Amino acid sequence: MGKLQGKADVKDVWAAVRQMTGRDRHEAVVDRVDAHSVNVHYASISTDHQYTSPPHKLSATHSADFQPLSEWRVFQALDTLRPTSTGLDQLPTWFLRLGAPLFYKPLTHLFNLSLATSSVPH
Repeated sequence: MGKLQGKADVKDVWAAVRQMTGRDRHEAVVDRVDAHSVNVHYASISTDHQYTSPPHKLSATHSADFQPLSEWRVFQALDTLRPTSTGLDQLPTWFLRLGAPLFYKPLTHLFNLSLATSSVPH
């Protein structure tokens, strides 16, 4: 069944809807097309044999330019959080401020690792 053109009765409209939504129970069979041939086709058109990795962005950290955060700076940031500073993690500000003496060293390590590798550490 093709597109609906002009006036159509309700039966034709619902047949078109079932065909477009995939609820038409009739299997379409196409000669010489199977899952393997479709996979081979899409693998061939989605592979760029002349691909080269993009250059590093100027905003990305280079190891020579990297200056790690100090533990004192991270502690100070945690210790002076304002009550409106709750982030996406939904940790209360009071919790971060009170826990600053315990959190600052591991957080400093994670921040520096993230900045040095330009990725989020596992």
